[in-house]
Amino acid sequence: MNDPLRAAALGFFDGVHRGHAAILQKTAETARALGLRPAALTFREHPRSLTGGGAPPLLTSSAQREALIRALGVEEVLFLTFDSAFAALSPEQFVTDVLCKTFRCGAVVSGENYRFGRGARGTPELLRQMGPELGLRVFTCPAVTDEGGPVSSTRVRRLVENGEMENAGRMLGRPFAVEGEVVHGVRVGRRLGFPTINITPQPGLALPPYGVYAAYVDIGGERIPAVTNVGVRPTFTDEGRVSVESHLIGFDRDVYEQTARVDFLRFLRPERAFASAEELRGQIARDVQSALCAQREVSL
Repeated sequence: MNDPLRAAALGFFDGVHRGHAAILQKTAETARALGLRPAALTFREHPRSLTGGGAPPLLTSSAQREALIRALGVEEVLFLTFDSAFAALSPEQFVTDVLCKTFRCGAVVSGENYRFGRGARGTPELLRQMGPELGLRVFTCPAVTDEGGPVSSTRVRRLVENGEMENAGRMLGRPFAVEGEVVHGVRVGRRLGFPTINITPQPGLALPPYGVYAAYVDIGGERIPAVTNVGVRPTFTDEGRVSVESHLIGFDRDVYEQTARVDFLRFLRPERAFASAEELRGQIARDVQSALCAQREVSL
């Protein structure tokens, strides 16, 4: 085997929450100490999408995940292909053939619950057993806890799906976000005096419940306070298409075809139909004031 090249973080890292951040930051520190390149080995698709377990809604797209991982000091994000051949690898083959031969890892970092290889039989203990003979340094990070339990993608996903945005943000270490290209809508908000931008959420990603949220929108290098509606706009349409529609407070410029990120801070109210445009206009004005209060109170 050639001289080792990488110190690699191992995991799927959906959401890149505080527990993941500890692993990734440890990887960057280990790489610096050992003179290796910090990398992350992950998958573009959730492994359960192949195994038949049914992949859960993801907290981040692969592009979001890569950007968040790199922001923690990791220089390379290596997306493995989880296909039937990969799933058939024994844990020992994964260590020798994938980690050591293909990616020339001199060190690996994982969480204590990391599993790998056929049947998910591989454990950090097996890595530690095999490491010395292969010249592989093995580091395991303890779970990061929050309110008595480990921070996990499953817990964050449950909070998002329940609309508990502040608790989800605390576990992530930043607000839960949805991003996408700004697309043309039906311009109802502009007619009401509250112009909006619309993004279409990517299929397969987690969304908070239908409703109105205090948010920030990052677009074109600016971070703008916003009121965001997730849902189907029942007052004006019955087409049933889900949209993420944001009124950017104090901002009215053409940003079509730019990429926007919506950071969700707090659930304000459920989505509902209104009897008239005037009734909706009054409610949006109240939503703006509620959102401004939330933005002053939420520290994420």
